[in-house]
Amino acid sequence: MQIKNIFERALVLFALSFSLQGEALAQRAEAFCALRDPNREIRLLSPKYESYDSIIRKISQEERVKILREVPFPIHFDELGQHTLYVVRGKEDVSGYVHVRSEPFSWGLVRIAWMMDTNLDVIGFRFQRCRSPYRAELESEEVLARFSGKSIRELSLLLSPDGERLRGDRFKVSEGAEELASLLIRSAIKTRVVTGIVWESEFTTYKALELSQGHFGEGAFVTTMHDNYDAVDQRELIGQGLKDSIGFTRSEVRSWSFKHKEKGTLGEVFYTPWAGGEERARLLWVFDSNGQVLAVDDPQQSLSAKSTELFQQLVGRSFTGEEECTTASELAALELSLLHRSR
Repeated sequence: MQIKNIFERALVLFALSFSLQGEALAQRAEAFCALRDPNREIRLLSPKYESYDSIIRKISQEERVKILREVPFPIHFDELGQHTLYVVRGKEDVSGYVHVRSEPFSWGLVRIAWMMDTNLDVIGFRFQRCRSPYRAELESEEVLARFSGKSIRELSLLLSPDGERLRGDRFKVSEGAEELASLLIRSAIKTRVVTGIVWESEFTTYKALELSQGHFGEGAFVTTMHDNYDAVDQRELIGQGLKDSIGFTRSEVRSWSFKHKEKGTLGEVFYTPWAGGEERARLLWVFDSNGQVLAVDDPQQSLSAKSTELFQQLVGRSFTGEEECTTASELAALELSLLHRSR
């Protein structure tokens, strides 16, 4: 009888272990799944959408390093594999992006479809899978409103320093819903960071086109996409005392020149990954054909209030030499002005 009981217990433990391993494998397999019914799910998140494109990417080692640096809490290796981004289009332009994430949870795997606007701000989400009894509370419009307009830094402040627990004084939910709420915030942060890094080329190109419409008007079209800093550009910069970049990752700077069929050359939009001290931001600059700064856009609201003010003070100005510059932001504007005039 004792041998029989031991055998039965062993079978139970084996079955439980197999079940848990199966759940873990299912989580890893599902972690990189796309939307099961994209038309239906995108329609629920963006009722006025007209079409979508899906872009599948496998995260590179270089991108993984960037993601781990920007997300303010640990991420498991298995979370950064292959992912799908849905580019959502309205009648004419891109209206936003949908990205799906799977998150481990005490009630089993949670899958969330996130809707972002062209600045990567969260404007909607839906649970694709969630067994928590607090699902309805967290999927409400009231909770969504607390995400709207918040930067990654602001979302991070809703969590404890290690990112594991909810700051109840900053994000109130009913007792028992805290675990799911903290998971939701972490997922929103990861979604924004991963999208901005892995699909950087698409995100910045669509944003440049959007900015061109706003500053150059309808009819503006791209004539050239530039890979900057060739030998001629470098000599020009060195001559102006800008041998070393002022915060730019020069190898990643891109720009788009715009023209109009009747008006001719309109200007240029630059994309510049920028870093200063502990701050990092992906900035887009708009210059008119005369080299005047029309806009400095920080779509992900990564800059501090002080840095934002310094960059906004550049709008309406032109830069031709180092003697005009007293701040790092002015030197950055000068560097781009020189590139712009070298076309």
